[in-house]
Amino acid sequence: MGKSVFKAGVEVDISGKTYLLLRKLDADLWQLEEERNKRIHEYTGTQLRDLYGKGELVFNGGKTSGIKARNPGKPFDDISDKQWSDAKICRSYVLAILGHKCTRRQLKLQIEETWKSLESQEKPPPGVTSVLRWRLKYVQSGSDLVSLVKRCAKRGNRLKRYPAEVLELVNSAIDSVYLTEERQTLQDVVDAAWASVDEENKQRPKSLRLKRPTRRLIERMIFEIPAYDRCVARYGREAANKQFRAVVGHRVTEAPLRRAEMDHTLLDLMVIDDESGLPLGRPYVTVCIDDYSRCVLGIYIGFEPPSYLTVAHCLKHAFLPKNYLRERYPSIIGEWIAHGIMAILVVDNGPEFHSVSLENACYSLGIELQYSPRKNPWFKGKIERFQGTLNREVAHGIPGTTFSNILEKEDYDPLKHAVVRLSTLREVVHIWVVDVYHERVHRTLKAPPIAMWKSSISADDIHLPDDPAVFDAIMGRSEERRLTHKGIEFEGLFYNSPELTTLRRQLGDVLDVSIRIDDTNIGRIFVLSPDKKRIFTVPAVNVAYAQGLSAWQHKVCKRYAANQMKRYDTEGWIAAKQTIAHLIAEELRFGKRKTRARVARYKGDNGTLSAIPEDTSTAPTPKPVPQPEPTPPRAPTTPLLPDDVSTPVSFPMPTKHFQPVIRNRAAGQTGESDHA
Repeated sequence: MGKSVFKAGVEVDISGKTYLLLRKLDADLWQLEEERNKRIHEYTGTQLRDLYGKGELVFNGGKTSGIKARNPGKPFDDISDKQWSDAKICRSYVLAILGHKCTRRQLKLQIEETWKSLESQEKPPPGVTSVLRWRLKYVQSGSDLVSLVKRCAKRGNRLKRYPAEVLELVNSAIDSVYLTEERQTLQDVVDAAWASVDEENKQRPKSLRLKRPTRRLIERMIFEIPAYDRCVARYGREAANKQFRAVVGHRVTEAPLRRAEMDHTLLDLMVIDDESGLPLGRPYVTVCIDDYSRCVLGIYIGFEPPSYLTVAHCLKHAFLPKNYLRERYPSIIGEWIAHGIMAILVVDNGPEFHSVSLENACYSLGIELQYSPRKNPWFKGKIERFQGTLNREVAHGIPGTTFSNILEKEDYDPLKHAVVRLSTLREVVHIWVVDVYHERVHRTLKAPPIAMWKSSISADDIHLPDDPAVFDAIMGRSEERRLTHKGIEFEGLFYNSPELTTLRRQLGDVLDVSIRIDDTNIGRIFVLSPDKKRIFTVPAVNVAYAQGLSAWQHKVCKRYAANQMKRYDTEGWIAAKQTIAHLIAEELRFGKRKTRARVARYKGDNGTLSAIPEDTSTAPTPKPVPQPEPTPPRAPTTPLLPDDVSTPVSFPMPTKHFQPVIRNRAAGQTGESDHA
């Protein structure tokens, strides 16, 4: 999968019809030519972005007028680690000459400098012709790394010259002589291998004697062992960690979307449930910020612990336009225009970032992942500073804050004073990002982040995924399954569709396929054809149960049905889902503090229990949940926050910058007076 941009000469598909972007008449008006009848249509830039956000506009694979259609490769193809490594090296040479118009001699000098900067220098630098060929493939594919993967499985003679007995003796000599703390030389390994072969030949007839391995073979087998592992075996792990440490310097970003930073934080604020009004716990916040303009590209707030799921949510929010803003949060004055695919994404060493799915998705979009060194938070200091600002200005000072310093709490109990609902918190964060943080003069930039964004980037420079549906499939969790007449089984649920039936009739009755799972909604999965060229969205057979249900919620229902109801079928899971909905309602009223956080995670992003009406004809009636004795209501120590976030009495603002915006909005003033 590649990336595209709205510019003249690009082909797009709108509602099944192919159009060519002819020209841009003014600042926000495009002329499009319909391919079938050459009819001219006019669209504004806003209309095109809205169609893209709704999924009605898809870039036609990056095809451009007068340029050969690019081949984005197979993003889901089975590619070995060695092929990925070689492709990344090829990409380094391509980036070194990309955008340079030089003679072949100058290009050769650029290639040699890149070769010297690489860690692996076992092979000589490639020729100019090869690098130019790689650059053409990379540009035509829309910066897709898959286009640089070498397909040389059938090239040349692949038969081994030496029998397995010789290779085994060589490996034994390497382990016993070279990979030791005595650090013997290559010649010592050669002598040991020859001695082992000679000893073996004494026990064989003359016709079956083994051939001595060459020095070149032994050297190649040694260097096939990772350099880090060789260093650990010969010098120790501490010396290896020191030798292979990441040395980084100060980086200067020249434009937006060149470099972005992402991290998680636990918000210093206790939030309450939207329905019961009882405290749930502290939510997690995942943020992606642009390095150059300091604009927030994407954000995700929820009770899901840091994982690949939260990273995928934040990245999708960062890539796509925020078309939902006016409809979901009408009280916001400004616009959230910062979005697009970044060139470099800087993350820490959390396990959620060391994911094969995340790495493949980023490289398919031309994003380079950079991992910050351990115990060096300054490597991504901008996101660290932003998280501190977010906690200080949004969380601290609001009733329910936990404070970052325990010495500041004194007699303050955040559980008793928590008044902010989770839905309200999300709206407050959106308001703060759009109307406060983006509009306020940044101390380092000497200008507001939104002004830096508008003045340094145009719509032509904002790259977007070709097809958001394919992007969802790429970001999904990868699994391998078998397709039969029953469909595809995943976690006890079956998925099938007419498209899969047609696929089986074409390729066979039983197929091994790859699937991608969106853990936030197992009501449908993405199925890849065996040739990795087609993607099918397949709903669950029991869609009434699975639609909107997360993978974690499904496991909870299965576990409850098995342990409490002794049921292992879909009807039992439906009954468990209904029973859990009643139990959660009671747990929120009388549960412990830690249990409420797990309940909030079960309720998910929508903040509601996705219970479905019971079908008495198929599902058994669940056992009634014992109701506790009613307790007399107590007068609350602090009134709960009403739905209107603008009420200044029950929601004191934490900073001098944030407070006037909310109060002016409550007074009914216009956006101009808020910013004045």
